[in-house]
Amino acid sequence: MTELRRRYSDQSVKYSRQQISKLAFVLAGLLIAVTSVSLLFVGFVASHASRQQAIANEERLFQNTVDDRMRSIVREQITVASSDESVRKLVRSFDAAYARLSFDTLWSTYRHSKVMLISGNGDVIAESFEDYTHIISRPISEMPDLAQIHDKLKGVYLRNRVRVPGGFGHRTLQGIDPSEYAIMGFVKIDGRPALFGAMPIMPDEYETTLPDGPPTVLLSAHYIDDFMLAQLNGQLGFENFLFTGGAVEETDGPHHAVANQRGEPIGTFTWNSQTVGDSIWPTIIPVIVLLSLALGALAFGIAWRIGQLTSFLQASESQNRYLALHDSLSGLANRLQFNRVLETSVKNLPDKPFAVIHCDLDKFKAVNDTYGHAAGDTVIKTMAERLTKVIGKPGLVCRIGGDEFMVIYRGPVDSGNLESLSKALIAAGRQPIPLSEDVSANIGLSVGIAIAPQDGDTAEQLVTRSDAALYHSKKMGRGQFTTYADISEARDGPEDLLQRQASA
Repeated sequence: MTELRRRYSDQSVKYSRQQISKLAFVLAGLLIAVTSVSLLFVGFVASHASRQQAIANEERLFQNTVDDRMRSIVREQITVASSDESVRKLVRSFDAAYARLSFDTLWSTYRHSKVMLISGNGDVIAESFEDYTHIISRPISEMPDLAQIHDKLKGVYLRNRVRVPGGFGHRTLQGIDPSEYAIMGFVKIDGRPALFGAMPIMPDEYETTLPDGPPTVLLSAHYIDDFMLAQLNGQLGFENFLFTGGAVEETDGPHHAVANQRGEPIGTFTWNSQTVGDSIWPTIIPVIVLLSLALGALAFGIAWRIGQLTSFLQASESQNRYLALHDSLSGLANRLQFNRVLETSVKNLPDKPFAVIHCDLDKFKAVNDTYGHAAGDTVIKTMAERLTKVIGKPGLVCRIGGDEFMVIYRGPVDSGNLESLSKALIAAGRQPIPLSEDVSANIGLSVGIAIAPQDGDTAEQLVTRSDAALYHSKKMGRGQFTTYADISEARDGPEDLLQRQASA
C-alpha cells in the first residue's frame, strides 16, 4: 500500500511538471508571438513616422530656401527699380538705351535670365533674353499669367504709394520684407517655368516723382533649368533633385508642387529623402527569429532598436532645426531665429533691457565686383567670425541677408559700454581680410543702435530705429556708429523726408 501510494504520488508530481512545462512553453510561445507582432507593429509605426517627419522637415527646408531665393531676386531688382533716374527714363519717359543698360546689369551681375518692363497701361515695352534686350510694344493681355501678376501688383503699389509735392512717391523699403512691396512666385514665361519677382519702379531720392495711375513694373525671372536647380541644391544637398513640369503627380516621397498666380499647376520638385535611414526590417526579422531561442535577447534587441530609432529621429530633427534657424554661408543665426529671440527679449522688458545693433559692411559690393562672389563669401564668413568674437556671450549675432548683420545684445547697455563695443566692431571691420597670399579686401563697417526700452518697446520699433541709426551712420560718412538717441526722427529716413515734403 505504501509503495502504491508512493508510485501514485510520483506519477502525480511527474504529471504536474509536464503540465507546467507545457504551459510554460505555451505561454512563452504566446509571449514570443505577441512580442513579435508588437515589434512588427512598432517597427512599422516607427518607420512610417520617421519617414513622414523627415520628409516634412525636408519640405520645410526646401520652402525656406525657395522663399529666400525669391526675396533675393527682388532685392537684386532694387538696384534698377528704386532709382530717380529709372523713374525719369522708364516711367516719365522711355529711354531705350537706359532700359538696355539696366537689363544688361541684371543679367551680367545677377544672371536674371528674363527681364520685362511693363508700363502702367499694361503694355510690355521691353524684354530681355539673357544678354539681349528687345524693345517692343505688346499688350500684356496676350499673356494671362503676367496680366494676373500685374493686377496683383497694382493693389500692392496703391497700398504703399504716398503723395508728395509734384506727384507720388513710395514708402521706404528699409526694414520691410520684400513681400510687402513686391509679388513673388512661379510663372510660365515663353512656355518655360520660372521663379520670378516683380516690383514697381519707384524713386529713391525723391528728386523725381511718380505720376498718378498704375505703376510701371519691373519683372525678373530665373528659368527653372539645370543651372537654377544646381543653385538651389547647393544649399539643400538633396539627392536626385529634379523638376518635372505639368500637373502634380501623386507621390509618397518628398516633393513640392508649384502653381502660378491663378492656381494653375506648373510642375513639381522631387528628390530622394536623405534623412530617412535604411529599412528597419532586415534588422527586426533576425531579432524576431532570435525570440524563439531567448526571450532575453528579444528584450535587448527591442530596447537597442528603439533607442537607435529615437537617436536617429532626434539627430534628424536637430539637424533640420539647425538648418532652419541658421544662415548656410556664415553659420550665424538667420532672420527667423533673430525674430524669435527679439520677440522673446521684448516680452522681458522692462526688467531686462537690451540693445539691437544693426551692422552693414561698407564697400562690400566693390569686393564682389572686383574679386568675384567667392571672395565676397570669404568676406562674409570672416566678418561673421569677427563680429561673433567681439560680441561674445552676451549677444546673438545674426545675418539677415547680403552684407547686413544684426545683433541682439543683452549685456550692459550704458553709453560707455555700447560705445566701446561699437568701436570694437568698427575696428574689426577695418582690418584687412586676406583673399589670397597677396590680395586682401579692405572694407569697413557702419553701426546703428537702438536700446530697449527707451528707444522702443516693440520688435518693429527697435528694428526700424536701429536701421534709422545705421542710415545716419552711412549718411555721415560710414565707418561710424550712431545710437537712435543721437539723431532726430525728423531728420532721418525716407519716410520722414516724405512727410516734410508733404507739409512744405
